[in-house]
Formats: sequence, C-alpha cells, structure tokens
Amino acid sequence: MLLAVDIGNTNICIGVLEGDEVRSTTRMVTRPRCTADEYTAELKFLLRRIGVTPADAQGVIVCSVVPGLTRPLADACRRLTGRDAMLVSVALDTGLTMDVDTPERVGQDRLADAAAAAARYPLPCMTVDLGTATTYNVIGEGGVFLGGFIVPGVQTSLRAISAGTAQLPPIAPETPGELIGKNTVACLNNGAMFGTAAMLDGLADRVEAQLGRPLTVVATGGLAPYILPCCKRRVHYDADLLFHGLALLYRKNQKH
Repeated sequence: MLLAVDIGNTNICIGVLEGDEVRSTTRMVTRPRCTADEYTAELKFLLRRIGVTPADAQGVIVCSVVPGLTRPLADACRRLTGRDAMLVSVALDTGLTMDVDTPERVGQDRLADAAAAAARYPLPCMTVDLGTATTYNVIGEGGVFLGGFIVPGVQTSLRAISAGTAQLPPIAPETPGELIGKNTVACLNNGAMFGTAAMLDGLADRVEAQLGRPLTVVATGGLAPYILPCCKRRVHYDADLLFHGLALLYRKNQKH
C-alpha cells in the first residue's frame, strides 16, 4: 500500500494506492499555520474514517505546491506510518526530459501529472488540471516536457469577480443547460464554463498546429466533469491522474 499526499493551495488530497489502483481518497483543507502535531491528528482521523491503517503503508510520497507545509505533512506521515516520505522534485527520475528554462521551478503537481500522462496516453499530450490555478502541461514525443500554460482557476476567477463587484453574486459552478445565460447567475456560470472550455479547445488547437501531430488531451481536477461537456474536442477525463503520477514516481525511485 502506498500513501500519496498532494498538498495544494486549497486542499490537501490523500490517496491510498495498491499498485496503480487508487483504492480510496480523502481530503482536508489547506491551513498554512497548522503544525505537524495537528496534521498528524487530522490525517489519522481521516485515514481511519476511510478504513485505512497507516502502519500498513509500505511507502509514502508527498507532492507539494505549498513549501511551508511540505515538512509538517512529511513529518505527520512518518509518525503515522513509520516511513520517511519521498518528496517529489525534478531531481527524481520522472521518465521525462525537461525542455524548459528552469526545470526546478516546475510545480511538483505538474511533474506528477506530466509523468502519468507520458506513461498512460499517446504522445504528444496536453494535460489540463482544473484546480485553484488551471495548469496545462505539454509533453512531446519521447516524453519531452515542453512547458505549458498557467491561468487563474475557474473558482478563483469567480470569487475574484464576485468580491470586486457590487452586483455579481458568488455562485457554485455547474454544467450549463444552454449556451447563452438568461440571468446574472447563468451569465456568470456559462461564461466560466464555456469560456474555460473554449480556452482549452483553443490552446489544444494551437499546440497541435505547432507540433504538427494529433494531440491527446487529458483533463483532471474536480471541475473537469462540468467543463468537458462544453468542449468541442475529445478530452479524456482522468480523475486520479496526479495519484497515478505519484505512484509512478515512487516506483521509479524507491530503490534510491
């Protein structure tokens, strides 16, 4: 059993994997000021709730885009499992060749997504992770990480426009029933859903034209199921893409 922890800006997602199969997942809110003691207690509670005994873990891997929480979560995992966590970085064997200016500054979540996509899908491939930020990775033939795009996430954008205007309410995004919004809430929702879908389609078309080869597009993240019906292109949905990537990275590097 592998315990995989993804520390994001909004949530910390925990996956329990047997081989390459994601057995169960859970999550907790990201709180930057929490200590290792607090995270140990919360992680223990959440794992017990999904029927997981931490001591059964044969390995732990931690991926983080919040540097201040990497060590507290790694310490919490060590206390519960008795095992040191493998920390994701570009120094690991990812199976990728990095063709970017500063490989060490590529987000750890992007590395995991890209590694999984290169191993699981036809190349070239573009991944789209719809989280606090929407991150795109482009992986060329031979597993070359070519870079990508980063834009504000859907909910981040909606919160910003609601907070910065007097008459636009906060909304919970959902798949639109029709294209053109007939009221303020629908206008906000449809703009976010179809706008994100159009951006995804448009970026994929441009990347495909630049590479000169058919492009596989893979989406992940909680909002993907709401947005993909609005896309014109065929997009694969892989809810556990990042966890598959973490399992792959662990297997490739556990001997070291």
